[in-house]
Parts: sequence; C-alpha cells; structure tokens
Amino acid sequence: MAGLLSTLIAVLGTLLGVAMTYVFQRRSAASERLFTAQQQLRSERMSVYSDFAGAVTEFRRGQQDRWHRKNEDPDSPARFEARVEAYRLRGLALHALFRVQLIASGQGVVDAARHAYAVTDRVHSAADKAELGAVGAQARDALEEFVRLAASDVR
Repeated sequence: MAGLLSTLIAVLGTLLGVAMTYVFQRRSAASERLFTAQQQLRSERMSVYSDFAGAVTEFRRGQQDRWHRKNEDPDSPARFEARVEAYRLRGLALHALFRVQLIASGQGVVDAARHAYAVTDRVHSAADKAELGAVGAQARDALEEFVRLAASDVR
C-alpha cells in the first residue's frame, strides 16, 4: 500500500509539474509576443515621425524657394518650376501627415503634426521678406513642437 501511495504521489507531482511548466511557458510566450509587438510599433512610429519631420522640412524649403522665385521674376520659368516643386513637396508632406494620423497613439501628436503642416503651407503667401522670416520661424517652431511630442510617444 505504501508503494502505491508513493507511486500515486510521484505521478501527481509529475502531472502538476508539467501543468505548471505549460502555464508558465504560455505566459512567457505571450509576454514575449507583446514585447515584440510594442518594439515593432515603437520602431514604426520612429520611422513615420522622422519621415514626417523630413517631409515638412523639405516642404518649408520648397515654399520659401517658391516665394523667392515669385518675388525675383513672377513670369520666369524658374517660378513655375518652383511652384510645381512646392506642390510635389506638399503632396509628400500630406502623405506623411496621413501616416502620422494612422500610427499616433494620441490626438496631441496628430494635432501638432496638422499644425506644423498648416503653418508650413502658408509660407509661400507671405507679403514681404519680414513676414516670410516670421512665418518660416513659426513653421520651424511648430515642427519642433511636433518632434517634442512625438519623442514622448516613442519612449
């Protein structure tokens, strides 16, 4: 009888050990999948936010170039080319904005991105060189605010 009891305890102990190992392995695997997904999302956000900042920076440069070409010679082919390039850069910046809207974790980051895009879009319509400098600085500041918020979103 003592041998049977010992055997039964050993079998139950083995079964309990197997069950506990299974539970812990499932938890560990789920935790690892969650960590991997979070790291992938972080990496995606870094890429999207960085692409947006680069696109808006280029858009601002294109808007300033458009303004300068218009004020140098309104009827020149260079003005037309600068306007076409500004439109192309606007499209790239808008595309990058849409990507930010899809991946951002909060409305604050999206609002900052929209604001940076909107201010940059107004650069070419400045009345004079002083206003061009002021609107360009506002666009740069708006983009820096976006980057500040985006940085906190990827931590």
